[in-house]
Amino acid sequence: MAKAKEAVTYTDKSAFHGLGLPDADDLVLRADLLGKIAEIIKARRLTQAKAAELMGMDQPRVSALLNGKISKFSTDRLLTALSDLGQDVELKITPSKRAKGRLRIAA
Repeated sequence: MAKAKEAVTYTDKSAFHGLGLPDADDLVLRADLLGKIAEIIKARRLTQAKAAELMGMDQPRVSALLNGKISKFSTDRLLTALSDLGQDVELKITPSKRAKGRLRIAA
């Protein structure tokens, strides 16, 4: 029995946008923040236990963070974690050239 062909959609946006998720912009932002935190932990050669201590969370929560469990973390918590890791975090608000603005990280 032959399989039916599935339609493939290509996008230049994120997978979250490609899936049509209503909160895609926020998910992209949180994914970027998770990635930056993981990058810092790796660069500083922190154990999960030490990273947990610095960020005020337990080790299983750091494990969830490092494994990309995006639904377990709010944007606010991730920003606080970056601060706890000794990072200055600045939010810059500027007028958008589009009808809807975008959320992004510039590092």
